[in-house]
Amino acid sequence: MKTTSILFFSLIFLLFSCGAKHHDQQVGGIDDADTVVKKEMDAGYAKAGSLEKLAAKMVASRESYLNEGKTEAEEVFINAFIEALKQPKAFETDFANLKKYEINVLTADDHKLRLFYWLSPYSGTMWHVQNIVQYQGENNAVTAVSFNNLYGDKDDEGSPTPFFEHIYHLNTSPQKTYLLTGYGQMSGTEPYSVSHTLIINHSKFSINRPLFKLGKVIKTQLFASATLKESQDKEKLMAQLAMIYNSQDKTISYPEVNETKNGSVFSGKRKVLTFRDGMFQ
Repeated sequence: MKTTSILFFSLIFLLFSCGAKHHDQQVGGIDDADTVVKKEMDAGYAKAGSLEKLAAKMVASRESYLNEGKTEAEEVFINAFIEALKQPKAFETDFANLKKYEINVLTADDHKLRLFYWLSPYSGTMWHVQNIVQYQGENNAVTAVSFNNLYGDKDDEGSPTPFFEHIYHLNTSPQKTYLLTGYGQMSGTEPYSVSHTLIINHSKFSINRPLFKLGKVIKTQLFASATLKESQDKEKLMAQLAMIYNSQDKTISYPEVNETKNGSVFSGKRKVLTFRDGMFQ
């Protein structure tokens, strides 16, 4: 009888212990799930923080560039930023924490494309602007690419890159086509204006398709520069050189520039191209 009682109470204790252990495992499972979610949130904040730290290092690297010619800090930031812009929901993020480093954003008129840009800390009298394109396509899939890496011709390497002011969506199908207009500075005495077309076809980007027909010549961009004279106002000259697009009648107005022995000179006249049949002509 005594032995039977011991076995009975032992069995009850064993069952209670198993139940308690199973409960602990369930609670532990819930804790583990919460921990995973917290880690993912912390990783997101850490990523944003890391991006800001890389931007700070990029801005602070100008001195090392001047002394040793090092550009790694900007390259590291660009690669990290592009990866961040490709992430789900990244198109809904404004990256406002980067504005303190003069990293700004320009949005296309159809709100499907954004351009993040800043003046490179390695710029001199020739402006070198970094432009990063982010595009939200079919099924809200997000892609991103460096605009400056889209130049296909090796002759374009080292060319000045502009500040874009406007991005217009052109009605083309099946590919998406955008018109970008902007300005820049080739040197302290030679401002310029430029228009590019950006074509996106199944998340592939191109700026090398010739879509500007000037007489018998078809070009991949419109470009105009003029030498700044001592008596001229720089801001006024840049305004005269501006590329102006009218979305209502689909025309782009650009300045006429004459080459002289004293440099390029704005003639005071403007020419107009109309977008039709998939081309400015």
